[in-house]
Amino acid sequence: MKIVTKRKRVLFRDDLKERLKDSGFRREYDKVDAEIRLAVAIAEAREKAGFTQAELAKKLHTKQTNISRIERGAQNVTMETLGKIAKALHCSLHIEFGPST
Repeated sequence: MKIVTKRKRVLFRDDLKERLKDSGFRREYDKVDAEIRLAVAIAEAREKAGFTQAELAKKLHTKQTNISRIERGAQNVTMETLGKIAKALHCSLHIEFGPST
C-alpha cells in the first residue's frame, strides 16, 4: 500500500522573510543584482495571481522546472519570455532605471 502525504505549500515571500533573518544570508542577498530581484518579483507575482509553478508552466507551454529555474535566478530570461509571463499572470510589465544604492 502506497502512502501519499500532502506537502504544505510554502509561499516564496514567507520563506525569504525567514531566510533574511540570518545575517549572512541578508548580507549576500543585499549584494545580488537585478537578476535575483527579477526572479523574486516573478515568484511574488505568480503567487499573488494564485498560480503554482506547474500551473504557470502549463500556461507558458513549458516545464515546471523551467519556472523554478527562472524564480531562482538560475536562468536568463528574455524580454519575450518576460512579456509572456506578465500576460499569463494578467500583469503589466514595467522596467525602470533608478539611482543605485
